[in-house]
Amino acid sequence: MKRAGIKEQKLNAIYSAFTDLVNEIGYEKLTTRLVAKKAGVSIGTVYYYFPDGKASIAAGLYEKNLSAQLENMQLDLRTQISRSLSLHKEHKELYRAFDQAIYARKDIFLGLKNRRDSGMKDEISGEGISLDVVLLMNGTVDALIHRHLFIEPMFETEWELVEYLTAIATASYNYLK
Repeated sequence: MKRAGIKEQKLNAIYSAFTDLVNEIGYEKLTTRLVAKKAGVSIGTVYYYFPDGKASIAAGLYEKNLSAQLENMQLDLRTQISRSLSLHKEHKELYRAFDQAIYARKDIFLGLKNRRDSGMKDEISGEGISLDVVLLMNGTVDALIHRHLFIEPMFETEWELVEYLTAIATASYNYLK
C-alpha cells in the first residue's frame, strides 16, 4: 500500500476511534492514549498526526466535516437548517465534544474558523449577502440548535424548531442587509 493510503487509513482509524470513544465515555474522559489503543496505533503515531492530542483530533475531524457544511449552503435556508439539526441530533456527542474542544483550545480552532469563513465567502460571492450576516445567522442557528438539543428542548417538535430558526435567519438577513 502506498504511503498516502497508509496515512489515510491511520487517520480514519484515529477519527473512528475518537468518535466511538466520545459516544461511549464522553470527551471529558477521553484520552489520547485511549484513542491510540482503540485505533490500533501507537501513541506516537497519534501525536505525529495530532500534536495537541485529543483537541487536535477534534479539530481535524471538525475540519473534515466543514466541506459538508459548505455544500449545504447550496440548499435553501429551511433545508440547510433541517440538515444541520439532523446532523447535530445524529452526532450529538460528537458536536458536544467539538464544543468542549473549542472552549478548551480556541487557538487550534482559529485556523479552521478562518478557512470556514473563507469558504463561506466564496460560496456567497455574487449573491449580495455579506459574510458578517451569514456568520451571524449561522452562529444564531447553531447556538439555538445546541440549546435545544444539549440543554433544554425549546419546542415540542423538530419542525417547529426548523420553522422558528428559518424565520429568525430570514428576519436577520432582511434586517442586516
